[in-house]
Amino acid sequence: MGAGMRRKTKGSNLPPFVAITWDMLNSKAYRELTPSAAKCLPYFLGKVKIKSYYNPERYEEIFQFPYPEAERYGFASGTFSAIVQDVIRKGWIDPVEKGGLKSGW
Repeated sequence: MGAGMRRKTKGSNLPPFVAITWDMLNSKAYRELTPSAAKCLPYFLGKVKIKSYYNPERYEEIFQFPYPEAERYGFASGTFSAIVQDVIRKGWIDPVEKGGLKSGW
């Protein structure tokens, strides 16, 4: 093993990650996203905290993604607004409500 690499011990956890399945990547809904929306999609998917990908309740998970948070990830507010509209149109999210000082999501 190289310097700084450690062997995983039995029962150790993986670092945090966002799963994007091959089905998602090959879907028409993903292929038709704008480049900015495709880049931002993992941040939306990472908002949903579930124990099992196969749990159908994951589709009912409510989360917030405010503009200041998107700006911290490098998305300008105008770009993020367009991203939100794109992921809604392509069926990735279904907004429950819109609110906040800047009408954040």
